[in-house]
Amino acid sequence: MSTTAITLDQLNKAIPVRASDSSCSSVSTPDECAPNSRAVKAINAAISKYGVTQRGEIVALISLMAYESANWQYNVNHFPGRPGQGTRAMLMYNFIEQYAQALYPSEATLAVGSSTEALNNVRALVLNDNDSFGSAFWYLVNKASGYHAKADKLRSGNADDFKDYIVNGVGAGWDDTRHTIWETVNSAF
Repeated sequence: MSTTAITLDQLNKAIPVRASDSSCSSVSTPDECAPNSRAVKAINAAISKYGVTQRGEIVALISLMAYESANWQYNVNHFPGRPGQGTRAMLMYNFIEQYAQALYPSEATLAVGSSTEALNNVRALVLNDNDSFGSAFWYLVNKASGYHAKADKLRSGNADDFKDYIVNGVGAGWDDTRHTIWETVNSAF
Protein backbone atom coordinates (compact mmCIF):
# COMPACT_ATOMS: atom_id res chain seq x y z
CA MET A 1 0.00 0.00 0.00
CA SER A 2 1.19 3.47 -0.77
CA THR A 3 1.74 5.56 2.32
CA THR A 4 -0.18 8.44 0.78
CA ALA A 5 -3.27 6.89 -0.80
CA ILE A 6 -5.40 3.80 -0.99
CA THR A 7 -6.87 2.31 -4.14
CA LEU A 8 -10.41 1.33 -4.96
CA ASP A 9 -9.20 -2.24 -5.53
CA GLN A 10 -7.78 -2.35 -1.99
CA LEU A 11 -10.97 -0.93 -0.49
CA ASN A 12 -13.10 -3.38 -2.48
CA LYS A 13 -11.06 -6.24 -0.99
CA ALA A 14 -11.36 -4.75 2.51
CA ILE A 15 -15.09 -3.93 2.32
CA PRO A 16 -16.41 -6.22 -0.43
CA VAL A 17 -20.07 -5.64 0.44
CA ARG A 18 -19.68 -2.05 -0.87
CA ALA A 19 -17.68 -2.88 -4.02
CA SER A 20 -20.64 -2.29 -6.31
CA ASP A 21 -22.04 1.20 -6.80
CA SER A 22 -25.53 -0.34 -6.47
CA SER A 23 -24.72 -2.04 -3.15
CA CYS A 24 -26.58 0.60 -1.14
CA SER A 25 -29.90 0.16 -2.92
CA SER A 26 -30.95 -2.81 -0.79
CA VAL A 27 -30.10 -1.46 2.68
CA SER A 28 -32.55 0.10 5.12
CA THR A 29 -30.78 3.49 4.96
CA PRO A 30 -29.84 4.00 1.29
CA ASP A 31 -29.53 7.79 1.70
CA GLU A 32 -26.81 7.30 4.32
CA CYS A 33 -24.98 4.45 2.62
CA ALA A 34 -21.83 4.98 0.54
CA PRO A 35 -20.27 2.56 -1.94
CA ASN A 36 -16.50 2.16 -1.97
CA SER A 37 -16.19 4.35 -5.06
CA ARG A 38 -17.28 7.32 -2.93
CA ALA A 39 -15.52 6.18 0.23
CA VAL A 40 -12.09 5.85 -1.40
CA LYS A 41 -12.14 9.49 -2.55
CA ALA A 42 -13.10 10.75 0.90
CA ILE A 43 -10.60 8.51 2.70
CA ASN A 44 -7.79 9.67 0.42
CA ALA A 45 -8.79 13.28 1.02
CA ALA A 46 -8.59 12.64 4.78
CA ILE A 47 -5.22 10.91 4.51
CA SER A 48 -3.89 14.00 2.78
CA LYS A 49 -5.66 16.58 4.94
CA TYR A 50 -4.70 15.10 8.30
CA GLY A 51 -1.27 13.71 7.34
CA VAL A 52 -2.10 10.17 8.39
CA THR A 53 0.25 8.20 6.19
CA GLN A 54 1.36 5.18 8.24
CA ARG A 55 -0.14 1.91 7.03
CA GLY A 56 -1.07 0.76 10.55
CA GLU A 57 -2.97 3.97 11.23
CA ILE A 58 -4.86 3.85 7.93
CA VAL A 59 -5.81 0.19 8.44
CA ALA A 60 -6.96 0.96 12.00
CA LEU A 61 -9.10 3.93 10.96
CA ILE A 62 -10.74 2.14 8.04
CA SER A 63 -11.43 -0.83 10.35
CA LEU A 64 -12.91 1.45 13.00
CA MET A 65 -15.19 3.17 10.49
CA ALA A 66 -16.24 -0.11 8.84
CA TYR A 67 -17.28 -1.48 12.23
CA GLU A 68 -19.04 1.66 13.46
CA SER A 69 -20.92 2.37 10.22
CA ALA A 70 -21.73 -1.26 9.33
CA ASN A 71 -19.53 -1.10 6.23
CA TRP A 72 -20.55 2.45 5.26
CA GLN A 73 -24.29 1.77 5.66
CA TYR A 74 -24.86 4.27 8.47
CA ASN A 75 -23.84 7.89 8.85
CA VAL A 76 -25.93 8.63 11.96
CA ASN A 77 -26.52 6.61 15.10
CA HIS A 78 -29.66 4.48 14.87
CA PHE A 79 -28.95 1.98 17.66
CA PRO A 80 -29.88 3.20 20.25
CA GLY A 81 -30.46 6.47 18.34
CA ARG A 82 -28.43 9.04 20.27
CA PRO A 83 -29.13 12.59 19.06
CA GLY A 84 -26.11 14.23 17.47
CA GLN A 85 -24.02 11.05 17.20
CA GLY A 86 -22.73 10.14 13.78
CA THR A 87 -20.20 10.19 10.93
CA ARG A 88 -18.61 7.00 9.65
CA ALA A 89 -16.65 6.85 12.94
CA MET A 90 -19.92 7.27 14.93
CA LEU A 91 -18.41 10.04 17.04
CA MET A 92 -20.32 10.91 20.18
CA TYR A 93 -21.90 14.36 20.17
CA ASN A 94 -19.21 16.07 22.27
CA PHE A 95 -16.67 15.18 19.56
CA ILE A 96 -19.12 15.99 16.76
CA GLU A 97 -19.47 19.49 18.18
CA GLN A 98 -15.70 19.94 18.45
CA TYR A 99 -15.19 18.60 14.93
CA ALA A 100 -17.89 20.85 13.49
CA GLN A 101 -16.43 23.84 15.35
CA ALA A 102 -13.00 23.07 13.87
CA LEU A 103 -14.33 22.82 10.30
CA TYR A 104 -17.26 25.25 10.30
CA PRO A 105 -16.88 27.59 13.29
CA SER A 106 -19.56 30.12 12.28
CA GLU A 107 -22.19 27.57 11.28
CA ALA A 108 -21.51 25.33 14.27
CA THR A 109 -21.73 28.21 16.73
CA LEU A 110 -25.13 29.16 15.33
CA ALA A 111 -26.39 25.56 15.46
CA VAL A 112 -25.21 24.59 18.95
CA GLY A 113 -27.91 24.00 21.54
CA SER A 114 -29.23 21.31 23.84
CA SER A 115 -32.35 20.22 22.00
CA THR A 116 -32.38 17.07 19.88
CA GLU A 117 -32.89 19.28 16.83
CA ALA A 118 -29.83 21.41 17.69
CA LEU A 119 -27.63 18.35 18.26
CA ASN A 120 -28.71 16.86 14.95
CA ASN A 121 -28.20 20.19 13.16
CA VAL A 122 -24.59 20.35 14.35
CA ARG A 123 -24.08 16.73 13.27
CA ALA A 124 -25.54 17.53 9.84
CA LEU A 125 -22.66 19.95 9.23
CA VAL A 126 -20.18 17.03 9.08
CA LEU A 127 -22.18 14.31 7.32
CA ASN A 128 -20.92 14.98 3.79
CA ASP A 129 -18.57 12.25 2.54
CA ASN A 130 -15.28 14.10 3.07
CA ASP A 131 -16.11 15.21 6.59
CA SER A 132 -17.82 11.98 7.61
CA PHE A 133 -14.98 9.72 6.49
CA GLY A 134 -12.49 12.34 7.67
CA SER A 135 -13.84 12.25 11.23
CA ALA A 136 -11.80 9.20 12.26
CA PHE A 137 -8.64 10.86 10.94
CA TRP A 138 -9.44 14.14 12.74
CA TYR A 139 -10.07 12.21 15.95
CA LEU A 140 -6.74 10.37 15.77
CA VAL A 141 -4.75 13.55 15.11
CA ASN A 142 -6.62 15.86 17.51
CA LYS A 143 -8.13 13.72 20.27
CA ALA A 144 -5.90 10.64 20.40
CA SER A 145 -2.64 12.21 19.27
CA GLY A 146 -0.64 9.87 21.51
CA TYR A 147 -1.40 7.18 18.92
CA HIS A 148 -0.53 9.25 15.82
CA ALA A 149 2.87 8.90 14.15
CA LYS A 150 4.37 7.02 17.09
CA ALA A 151 6.87 4.20 16.60
CA ASP A 152 5.15 2.02 19.20
CA LYS A 153 1.49 2.72 18.37
CA LEU A 154 -0.72 1.45 15.54
CA ARG A 155 2.18 -0.41 13.95
CA SER A 156 1.63 -2.07 10.61
CA GLY A 157 0.03 -5.48 10.97
CA ASN A 158 -0.27 -5.33 14.76
CA ALA A 159 -3.72 -6.35 16.01
CA ASP A 160 -2.79 -5.65 19.63
CA ASP A 161 -2.04 -2.04 18.71
CA PHE A 162 -5.46 -1.75 17.10
CA LYS A 163 -7.16 -3.19 20.18
CA ASP A 164 -5.26 -0.75 22.40
CA TYR A 165 -6.36 2.15 20.22
CA ILE A 166 -10.02 1.08 20.28
CA VAL A 167 -10.12 0.45 24.04
CA ASN A 168 -7.83 3.21 25.32
CA GLY A 169 -7.60 5.74 22.49
CA VAL A 170 -11.25 5.73 21.45
CA GLY A 171 -12.80 4.39 24.65
CA ALA A 172 -14.96 1.81 22.89
CA GLY A 173 -15.57 -1.82 23.66
CA TRP A 174 -13.67 -4.66 22.05
CA ASP A 175 -15.22 -7.74 20.48
CA ASP A 176 -14.40 -10.46 17.98
CA THR A 177 -16.18 -8.64 15.17
CA ARG A 178 -13.80 -5.68 15.48
CA HIS A 179 -10.87 -8.07 15.25
CA THR A 180 -12.32 -9.87 12.22
CA ILE A 181 -12.91 -6.58 10.40
CA TRP A 182 -9.36 -5.45 11.20
CA GLU A 183 -7.95 -8.74 9.87
CA THR A 184 -9.87 -8.35 6.59
CA VAL A 185 -8.82 -4.72 6.13
CA ASN A 186 -5.24 -5.47 7.14
CA SER A 187 -4.95 -8.29 4.60
CA ALA A 188 -6.46 -6.11 1.85
CA PHE A 189 -3.82 -3.42 2.35
